[in-house]
Amino acid sequence: MPCSVIRNCSSTGVACEIDDRACAEKARERSLEVKCEQPCAKGTRLVYCPPDTGRSDSKIVWILLALAVGLASFGSAVAWVVFRKKGS
Repeated sequence: MPCSVIRNCSSTGVACEIDDRACAEKARERSLEVKCEQPCAKGTRLVYCPPDTGRSDSKIVWILLALAVGLASFGSAVAWVVFRKKGS
């Protein structure tokens, strides 16, 4: 499931039915925020996680890091070729 408590916020989160006010109030008392909606057989549940839970954003960080390393490697290779030809 793309949106689940375990996937998004580990054991600190809570999944509540949309119409379950008691569960939602307990989540808000623990300073949890709605992270996403989880589809399930009975309908949709709201997944509450602590603020600034970055587990879902980690993919984009790795993509940006790989892009930066690739760009740096490419730039180094081009500079090496240019300086190699200049010295000859």
